[in-house]
Amino acid sequence: MHYKYIPLFLFFLVVAFFMPSSVIAEDDTNEVFLLEKGDKLLAFSGHENNWFEQRLRPGEIVVKSKFDGNVAIAYTNLRIFGFSAYTGRWVEEKLRIKEIVSSIDANGNVGTAITDIRALGFSARTGVWIEKQFRIGN
Repeated sequence: MHYKYIPLFLFFLVVAFFMPSSVIAEDDTNEVFLLEKGDKLLAFSGHENNWFEQRLRPGEIVVKSKFDGNVAIAYTNLRIFGFSAYTGRWVEEKLRIKEIVSSIDANGNVGTAITDIRALGFSARTGVWIEKQFRIGN
């Protein structure tokens, strides 16, 4: 290697090192905020620049909620909710008789709810729940 190319090589090395970190920082942006207020769930979408409301039924109680990135997940004693900052919509899944929710999570564009009988995945991009039932005995 010729010594006159070393400064040029070092310049490209520095640019290559710092470029990916700036891209990652942009992807870590939260575009949703979730607020529990009395008999409703309120989600703010940074994409839509608006609040979206989901009313709860009489006697329905929020057990747990999480939000991150573009997705918010909440579950009550009756239903599981997913909110997409992209679509600006709440989507519900009814809990089945005696179904027990063991965990929920929200991470980037994906929300999950795991119960004793199924796993539910929610996509912020599509605003749809996808279900995978567990086989009895597995």
